[in-house]
Amino acid sequence: MKTNHFFVPVLDVGELMPFAIRTAGSVRKTLAEHERAKEEMLRFITRLEKGYGEAITYIGMDIIESKSYERFMFEKGGFFEIMTEAPLAMNAHFTDQKKAATFCAALKKTLQKTLPKNEMTKLFIGAIKVESEQDQSLTYETWDRLKTLKKGR
Repeated sequence: MKTNHFFVPVLDVGELMPFAIRTAGSVRKTLAEHERAKEEMLRFITRLEKGYGEAITYIGMDIIESKSYERFMFEKGGFFEIMTEAPLAMNAHFTDQKKAATFCAALKKTLQKTLPKNEMTKLFIGAIKVESEQDQSLTYETWDRLKTLKKGR
């Protein structure tokens, strides 16, 4: 069966995104961190929606293997998921390459407006591109290895 799957993967290795959830000591601090991150994420999604020119609807949150996923649907097809623990990962999925490219451009512009203006931001944004099912996607295993390396610093 032939399928068309185009995606825009983002991995925030430099931990630039303002809504990545960072570890907090107590339960109260952890809850406060989750609330702060969610508010920042929703502000980001609102900016992204304006730049993309298509409604982005929040469809909920899942916790899978202690990882939190926030999920969104695009009005005219496709979906977007954000794994919120640092290092934050985002992945937008489409069946149309042109829609994926339009989203990628809007995402880059939104990130340029959101993140600090420095060399790391330029490198981060410059690495974002549309990929297809033939490319290697960001997997949970890759993310987990990066998180393990980060802990070892």
